[in-house]
Amino acid sequence: MLAPVTGFLALFLTAVALPPLLARLTGGHAPRPGPQLAALAPVATLPALAAVALAATSAWWLALLLAVPAAILLAWQLPPFLSNASARPVTPHRFPASPPDTVTVRVLTLNSRGGSADAAALVAVLRQHAVDVLAVQELTWDLVHRLDEAGLGGLLPHAHLDPRPDAPGVGLWCRWPLTPLPPVPGLVAASPRARAEPVPGRPVVLTSVHPLTPMRDRGYTWQRDLARLLPLAQDSEPQVVMGDFNASRDHQPFRDLLAAGFVDCADAARHRTWPGFTWPTSWDLYSDREHQRFPDRRAPALMRLDHVLVSRAGATVHAAHPVRVPGTDHHAVLAVIAFT
Repeated sequence: MLAPVTGFLALFLTAVALPPLLARLTGGHAPRPGPQLAALAPVATLPALAAVALAATSAWWLALLLAVPAAILLAWQLPPFLSNASARPVTPHRFPASPPDTVTVRVLTLNSRGGSADAAALVAVLRQHAVDVLAVQELTWDLVHRLDEAGLGGLLPHAHLDPRPDAPGVGLWCRWPLTPLPPVPGLVAASPRARAEPVPGRPVVLTSVHPLTPMRDRGYTWQRDLARLLPLAQDSEPQVVMGDFNASRDHQPFRDLLAAGFVDCADAARHRTWPGFTWPTSWDLYSDREHQRFPDRRAPALMRLDHVLVSRAGATVHAAHPVRVPGTDHHAVLAVIAFT
């Protein structure tokens, strides 16, 4: 009796894993729930592998059959450029000396969850990792003031900000002077862009974005927001595009960005912590963000929605890894990039 029960349970686990697999195979496009299901492909790997293990105790042919979807899901989660990667945690001071003509930029991006991130903790992270560029999504005026009180201006004195109530606001802070550029046209949330020159005559264009989430029948808007980032890959100047993309490699619109000429620092870094999931990191942090606070209820991150993208040509990514910041349900992403 044990073998039939085990076989049935194995089939059930595979059935649980199939919707994310199929959504990912079809690209995770709109309409709902395609994008949401495709984003669960990393999670679906676990029941798919468990199904194979259970089936092996019931019938070899069943284990072989169920190994097909499990192998597909597992292959999608393997890190690209594996030979260049290190699984060790990193600090921004562990790298070999760069050539004299190399410009190194340390960037950090964070979704602040409607301005709820702990400003003092964020400034401490910036100081610890010697960050040169900070991008914040869901930036509010209240968070701008709290960051200023926490000493952000002393670390990154130059800013290009577009704070707004709740989610649409986005801002950039930088160690070097910024020349504002037109924002990415057509995006729902703010998308500040600016040119910085870490070394005179060596510009880097910085862009922070926050494409709309595909939840609540917004799938087509999410898809359109991601598509409007594609022209950035054709810019002749070095580009860093960072933010909460509300998308992962399990979504075809995001893979289109990579194919257009961008590199995800979490994929290409010589030193990284894989898989580098960034969301969700906690639940129900605030019932009223302005008045009533609760301790973080930590949760395991299940997907990588926050990214630092960089132009494919002329850039070497030394490191990329998630960094915890209290008060938000996203990990920040730190990336160390060398431009030649």
